[in-house]
Amino acid sequence: MKLDDFDLKITHVVARSPSPDAPEREWTEARDRSLIPKHLYRFYCLADYFGFDRAPRFLDDTDRLLFSFLRALVFGIRESFEESHSLVNGISADQGKGYSSRKRMRGEEYDREADLRQRRSFRYLIVNLFSILDQFAEVVSVFFHGDIEGLTVGRASFADLRAFARGPFKPAGIIVSPKEAHFQELHTVLVEELEVTGNAEQWFELFHLYRNKLAHLGSPMFEIFAFPDEQGEVYWFAPNRWPLFPRSELRPAGETPSDPMAIENYVKDNYVHQDIVSYSEGLLDRVDRLIDRGFQLMCATYSNFRDFNLNESALRSLKEKTQRYSFRSFS
Repeated sequence: MKLDDFDLKITHVVARSPSPDAPEREWTEARDRSLIPKHLYRFYCLADYFGFDRAPRFLDDTDRLLFSFLRALVFGIRESFEESHSLVNGISADQGKGYSSRKRMRGEEYDREADLRQRRSFRYLIVNLFSILDQFAEVVSVFFHGDIEGLTVGRASFADLRAFARGPFKPAGIIVSPKEAHFQELHTVLVEELEVTGNAEQWFELFHLYRNKLAHLGSPMFEIFAFPDEQGEVYWFAPNRWPLFPRSELRPAGETPSDPMAIENYVKDNYVHQDIVSYSEGLLDRVDRLIDRGFQLMCATYSNFRDFNLNESALRSLKEKTQRYSFRSFS
């Protein structure tokens, strides 16, 4: 079907109200099932459920472009969290269902597709969770456009916020404005969530590496390593570096002396120390916590910015990112 096949001379449209008077069902269900951070839900409510005629003054441009953009981001973050929970559940559900040599020797049944599904879900999860961070960066850009190097409305990325967190906060002057107070708190939240020590050190850097390689080059770029437990159930582990190709470490028999510690040292140096099921659960929790703290700050910022003048520079930046192409159909 093509658009030309439809009667587009439309005079009436039947749809849900664009200005709801109460939280929409999708939002209350996500809240009740703990699928989204509590302060994301609070932000949605604070924005008056993003009714089309309820934009605050600082986002109330003639075409409601900024408010609509912010709504799309917030709704996108909710949907991404919902999908991420589904993917983590799938990764966990496929654990132990795939092939193992012990199952083969015992003649036990196994799901030939389980391991592939698990790795595919892992890839989708990485991309999906990182999209949450990038969408949050866009939310931040609406409020602090021009305050963070590289963070512009319509083309913001969380990598810009990560770079912002690496440096010290530099106050604009002796007198701290309400905006700068929120800006400084944002820096504090990012530092506390990203600049961690211990086993979780550089969790974001590895996550960022995963996203870039898995999204652009595919799953084979990260060869995961399988280990069986005492019962023969196989667990998969992802590398902590790139490039890493275990095949490059193979040598003909007898070429190098036998070393019983070689494999142990190799995997402990080059692989994450938890399997992809527990890593996926931990990563989801880490992103959830970061976004919850981020939107706790955004709630306060939204309330204080509500009566500010229209953010002209943010609006101009978004309009400048407009892209349109001549494609209509493949036939």
